[in-house]
Amino acid sequence: MSLLLVAASGNTFAQTLNLPPRPANAPTGSQFINIITSMSLTERENWIFAQIASGNVPAWLRNLVPINISAVIGGVTHTATYYVTPDYMAIGSDQDYFLEPMTPLLAQRVANLLHCTLPTRKMVNYNWTNAAVKLAPSPISPSPQMITVPVFAQHNTAVMVQRDAVTNAHPLGALVSGDKKDVIISALIYTNFANTNITKPVVIYGWMYTDGTPIQPEYNGHEETYADYSHGIRMVQMAITVDGAPNTVTNILTSPVLWPLLSDEAGPILKPFYTLYTYPPVIITQPRSQTVNVGSTASFNVGVVGDNPLSYQWQFNSVTIPGATNSSISLANVQSTNVGACVVTISNAFGSVSTIPAILKVNTNGFPLLFSDNFDTNSSGSWNFFWGSGDSVPDYTADWAYDHAAIPYTFNGTTYLIPPAPNSVGGTTKAVRFTVNNNDTNGVIAGVNIYPKGKSFSGNFALKFDMWINYPGGAGGINSTGSTEFAIFGLNHLGTEVNWAATSAASTDGLWFAVDGEGGSAASDYRAYLGNLSGIQTQLANGAASGIATSDNASGIYPALFPATRFETVGAPGKNWVAVELSQTNGLLTWKLDGTIVAQRANSSSFTSGDVMIGYMDPFASIANPAANAFVLFDNVRVEDWSSAPLLPPAISSAPGNQSVSAGADIMLSVAATGSAPLTYQWSQNGNPISSAAASTLSLTNIQLMDGGSYSVTVSNAVGAAFATGQLTVNAISGQFGSISVLTNGNVQFSFTGTIGANYLILASTNLTNWTSLQTLLAATNPIIFTDTNAPLYSTRFYRLQTQ
Repeated sequence: MSLLLVAASGNTFAQTLNLPPRPANAPTGSQFINIITSMSLTERENWIFAQIASGNVPAWLRNLVPINISAVIGGVTHTATYYVTPDYMAIGSDQDYFLEPMTPLLAQRVANLLHCTLPTRKMVNYNWTNAAVKLAPSPISPSPQMITVPVFAQHNTAVMVQRDAVTNAHPLGALVSGDKKDVIISALIYTNFANTNITKPVVIYGWMYTDGTPIQPEYNGHEETYADYSHGIRMVQMAITVDGAPNTVTNILTSPVLWPLLSDEAGPILKPFYTLYTYPPVIITQPRSQTVNVGSTASFNVGVVGDNPLSYQWQFNSVTIPGATNSSISLANVQSTNVGACVVTISNAFGSVSTIPAILKVNTNGFPLLFSDNFDTNSSGSWNFFWGSGDSVPDYTADWAYDHAAIPYTFNGTTYLIPPAPNSVGGTTKAVRFTVNNNDTNGVIAGVNIYPKGKSFSGNFALKFDMWINYPGGAGGINSTGSTEFAIFGLNHLGTEVNWAATSAASTDGLWFAVDGEGGSAASDYRAYLGNLSGIQTQLANGAASGIATSDNASGIYPALFPATRFETVGAPGKNWVAVELSQTNGLLTWKLDGTIVAQRANSSSFTSGDVMIGYMDPFASIANPAANAFVLFDNVRVEDWSSAPLLPPAISSAPGNQSVSAGADIMLSVAATGSAPLTYQWSQNGNPISSAAASTLSLTNIQLMDGGSYSVTVSNAVGAAFATGQLTVNAISGQFGSISVLTNGNVQFSFTGTIGANYLILASTNLTNWTSLQTLLAATNPIIFTDTNAPLYSTRFYRLQTQ
C-alpha cells in the first residue's frame, strides 16, 4: 500500500491530516463494521491502519480545528495554538462513518503516520471548553461485549443520531466533545500503575458531562492491547505555535519550563508516546486473477501494511521479474504465451510474506455471443426465476447487481475482500448472488434457478461464466456447522422448471452439473444430473453415465487443479473465482473448470436443445452457520455460438512506419490489420490518445515541430487488440527574410519567418567569407524581429539564418 506523506520543513505543516484522497471504492463506515466484526483484535487493527493510510477518512475530519491557549509560567505569560481533529478518528464517507476505537499502540502508529500526537489530560479539557458541539455521553452497561465490534457499532449509531440532530447549526467539521473518552499521553504510561499486574497500560481520561465534569478520571488500569466502545482517538497535530514561533508538542511536553502549557501533571512528560513493537508486513489486499484479451494490459496490485521501508519483488511463473519492485506491476501487450501465476513477496526488517498466486489467462480467440449478462445493472427482467423447497415457505435470496466490493471472506483464517471476477472489464464488482435454506427454525432442502428469458440454444454452443462459492468457516467447514451447498448450472432446459436435488417434483428437465465449495459433501462434491419430465431428476453415477471420473474433491485431477496455494480445501473451487465452461459440441457434453475438463460424456438424452441455467442448491436440511457466509456469485455469464467460425484477434499487416517531413507539410499515417470485424482504431501521440482519431488512417495537416514524436495505433475487436508504432520526424524549414531597414540611430532591424518552435541562429559577415554568430532566437510567433545594435560599427554588413 502506497502512503502519501507530505513533508514540511521548519516545523510548519498544513492544518489538515496528511492523507491521500479517499479512494472511490473505499468501504463506508457501515461496510467497514461488517468487514471487521468477526476479526481478531490484531487483524482488526491491521485493517484500521490500512484504511486510514489509504485515505478512507471523511473529508470533514481532515480539516483541523485551532485551539488557542495561554498559561502563566514563572510569572511569564505564554501563548500557544495547536490543532486537533474535529472529532475522533473515523473510517468511511462523510455521511456514513465509524468512530473506531483503537488500542493505544495503533493510535500511536496512526499518530506517527499523520505527524500527530495524542492529547494530554489538559488538552482534552481544552478541547471540551472550545467544542462547538457538546454531546451528552451515551454510556452502555459494562459487559464482556463492550470490547466487541457489535457494541462499537451500537454506540457509533447512538452518537451519530446525537450529532445529526445539530448539523444544521453546527455542520460536520465543527469541534465535538462528549461522545467518547480519550486515549491520552501521560506520565502514567510508564509509572504509577493502577494495576500492578499491568505495566504496559493504556491511559484514558474524559468523556465529559455537559457541565464539564469527566465520567472517566485519568486511569491506567487496562493493558495496552485494550480498547472498548468508549475509547476515542483524537489526533493533535505535532506542529504547534508557541509565543509566535513554531515548535512541536513533544518539545513542549518534555520542556522543563513550558510543559505546563499542555499538561497538568506533576512535571514534564519525558516519554510523550506509547512504545511501539516491530511491525512485519501484513497483506490486506491480494492481487486479483484476471482473464484478458490478446494485446491487453494486465495490472496487479497488492495492499500491505507494516513498518517502512517495505520492499517488493514480483515473480511470474516462479521467475523473478527484473525491476518489478513496487506495490503494483503492469504487463503490457499480453500474448498467449503470458499465461501463468503472478506472486509478490513483501519484506521489511522484521519479516516477509508472499501473496496468493494471481492467475493470468489470455483469450486467444472467441466466438460470436448469443447471450451475455455482466450483472452490472439489475437485469432481473431478462431472466426467469424459479425456486424449490421441501417447504412451501420460500427460503432464498436473489440479489441482482450485487456489489461484493466490501464483502469479506476468510482464507485460512485471514480476512480479505472479494475481488472483481477475472473476466470483469475495468474491475467492476457487481454480480448476481443467491442464498438458499437460511431459516434456522425451518431447515429444509432448497434450490433456485434462473434462465434467460425467451432463449433457446441448439447445435454447438457453450455456457461460460465466473463463479465464486462462499462457505462458512475454513477448509472443510472448520469453525462452522451446517450445510454444504452447491452451485448448479445446466443446458437444454425448457426454462419453465425448477431443477435441483429435489426429493419430489412434478417435472424436471435438461442436463446440469453441481459442485460444492469446501469439499464438505463426503465423496460427492462433483455431481451430474439428468432431468425427468415425468418426475424427479436422476443423479448420474460416476463414469460413463455422468462423465465425471471421480466426485471426491480430494481425488483425481482436483488437488492439482485447485491447489492449496489458492484454495483452502484442496480440490474444491470455493472462496476463489473459478472460470466455468459447459459446452455441447456434436452431441458431446463437456464441463470445464479453469480450462480443465472435469466431466465429459455423450448426450444420449432427449434434451438436445433449450435454455441455459445457473443456480444454487442445498441438498441437506441442516442450516449453514453462519448462514450469511453461504452463497454463490455468478458474473460475466455468456453463451457462445460454437457453430460459427471463431473470432480472431487483430493482427497488424502494415504499420505506420517511420517518416520524416518538413514543417508545414501534410501527411497521412495508416495501418492495415486483419481480424474479425468490426475492428476499431485509436491513434495516440507520445502515448496520449488523439481525440476523434478512430479510423485506419490519420491525416495531419500543416505539420509543426510539436507534431513530431511517436505515433501509435491500437486496433481492437471483441477478442483482442494489436499495436503498431511509428516515429514522425518534423524538420524545421529554412528561415525566410522579410523586411529590413536602417534605423535613425544606425541600428539594422529585419524580420524573418520560420517554423514555430524551431531555433534560428543569426550570423553576420562583412565579406561573405567569415561569419560571426550573433544570437539564437526561438520562433515563438511569426514574423520574428531582430535588431543588430552593432551595425553602426560596420560600413558593410551581411546576414544569414541557420536552422538549429
